[in-house]
Amino acid sequence: GLSGDCAYSLPDRWIRSRLQHTIAEATNAIEAYRFDLAAQAIYEFTWNEYCDWYLEAAKVTLQAVDPAQQRGTRQTLVQVLETLLRLTHPIMPYVTEEIWQWVAPLVGNQGDTLMRQPYPSVASASQNPAAEAEMAWTMEFILGLRRIRGEMDIAPSKSLPVLLQNGSSEDKARLERNATLITKLGRTASCRWLEEGETA
Repeated sequence: GLSGDCAYSLPDRWIRSRLQHTIAEATNAIEAYRFDLAAQAIYEFTWNEYCDWYLEAAKVTLQAVDPAQQRGTRQTLVQVLETLLRLTHPIMPYVTEEIWQWVAPLVGNQGDTLMRQPYPSVASASQNPAAEAEMAWTMEFILGLRRIRGEMDIAPSKSLPVLLQNGSSEDKARLERNATLITKLGRTASCRWLEEGETA
C-alpha cells in the first residue's frame, strides 16, 4: 500500500522534477496553439524518461530493504502517471480516460471522470535541479558502460568489473550514493577507483 512514511530515491526525485519541466513545456505550447510541440514534450517525457529510465530504476528501488523507500517509489509511480494522464487528456481523450479510471483510486482521487479534473500546473516544490544533475550523471555512467559493452561485443547479461580513474571527489561521492542503481542497471560486478599511478 501507499500508507505510511515515504522515502524518495534519487530516481523518484528526478522523475518528479522532470515532470514539472514537461508540464511547463506542454502548457506553454498549448497557450501558443502549438499542439504539436505539446504532444512532443509529453511523448518524450513518457517514453524516454518515465518508461525507459524511471521504470527500470523503480524496479531496483522496489527491491530496497527499506519499506518507506518502496512506498515512496510506488507512490511516485502512480502519482506521476496520474498527472501525466491529466496532462495528455486534451490530446488523447479516450485512452487517457480509460486508464485514469484505474489509476485515480490508487492516488485517492474519488472523481468520476478525468474530464472534470484540473489540468496540471507546475509544483515548484517538486523542482529539484540537484536530483536532475545527479541522475543525469548516473544515466551517463550507465550509458557509458553500455557503449563499452557494444563496442567490445560483451553480452548485456554479463557482470563486469569496472576500473575508474581521474574522478573528482564529487564523482566518487555520486558513485557511492548510486552504487546500487549502477550495479543493477549497468550490470557491474564491482566498481573500483585506480590508485594514483596504478594502471589498469
